[in-house]
Amino acid sequence: MTWQSSVAIAALIVALWSLVLTIRTRRFVHAKLRPRPKGEGLTAVEHGPIAIIVNPTKEEAAEIRAIVEEIADDAGLGARLWLETTEEDPGAGQAKQAMEAGATTVIAAGGDGTVRQVAQVLAGTDIALGIIPLGTGNLLARNLDLPLDSLRGMVMTALTGAAAPIDIGFLSAAELTAAERQVVAEQINVPPASVPSGEHAFAVIAGLGFDANMVGDADSALKSKVGWMAYVASAMKNMWGQRIKATVHAGGGEGFELEARSIMFANCGRLPGGVVLAPEADPKTGWLELVVLDTTGGLVGWADLLRRMSLAGVGVTKDALPEAGKIDLRRIRKVKVCCEQPQRIQVDGDVLGYASEVTARVEPGGLLVRR
Repeated sequence: MTWQSSVAIAALIVALWSLVLTIRTRRFVHAKLRPRPKGEGLTAVEHGPIAIIVNPTKEEAAEIRAIVEEIADDAGLGARLWLETTEEDPGAGQAKQAMEAGATTVIAAGGDGTVRQVAQVLAGTDIALGIIPLGTGNLLARNLDLPLDSLRGMVMTALTGAAAPIDIGFLSAAELTAAERQVVAEQINVPPASVPSGEHAFAVIAGLGFDANMVGDADSALKSKVGWMAYVASAMKNMWGQRIKATVHAGGGEGFELEARSIMFANCGRLPGGVVLAPEADPKTGWLELVVLDTTGGLVGWADLLRRMSLAGVGVTKDALPEAGKIDLRRIRKVKVCCEQPQRIQVDGDVLGYASEVTARVEPGGLLVRR
């Protein structure tokens, strides 16, 4: 082993230990400072049924139903409409059914995928989204500071929390050409899928490159056992993937070229484990953050990138050390990215397919959420 490799591995270990300490510190502070949810002063649902869209594969499904019925009865709320997701329809069809039934609140009880599917349907309406997070990452719930440490608290908030608007992002992509399909097919050994036509909502983060590959290659069985840590194994697998070469057009200005490991559009900035991707990303500003991640120097670059994100989790965004991993941020309302080669695309953890040209935009205040 060369001395450069030894230094790289040592740097990665230090970065991972920094992340562990950050997680422990944040959990301790979170547990000490989080107030218990209270029913007083919250806004209850006054008209129409409450629809609860639940992923029946979640082990908490039966317990949630009992808690929802109990709290709703105690609060004097109206009728409840229970709808279950399926593998073929993970939430959008059920949300449309709830709207047709006149629901004034639609609760998504599931992971980020279920929340995203329901949010896509409710965006632009006056129907409030309630969230009972039951997934691996629960990213929107984390960024909205919902009470993740209490199932009863989550249900209380979803049923009676005050409805307030947040921003929601939308991504669209050009269909792959025949030549692009051939390029991707040679890489993955199967015919590739284009990103479906139309706009795809995202409440947290959409992206292409390393992040989409990490999400797409995460083992489902491992996720059910160890949660978001399953993405670490997938990340290690994709660390040495090709960098993206792209031209970015932001805000209607002249395009600029870049090379990066990952290009993301962030409506929210916090990730699991206390990692902060974009400190200024906030779904109440009317802006997205264009996030460009890049590394050089092999393991040293990845260790430096992880270290920088870990430090951002405790409020440190700059230091004097040389950059082997970097995060470039730019506020945008609309952006178009044109890549030299097709890239995998994800929105809130759902891999949509491949594209070489994507457009992302934000709809300020486009979604009502009970908080």
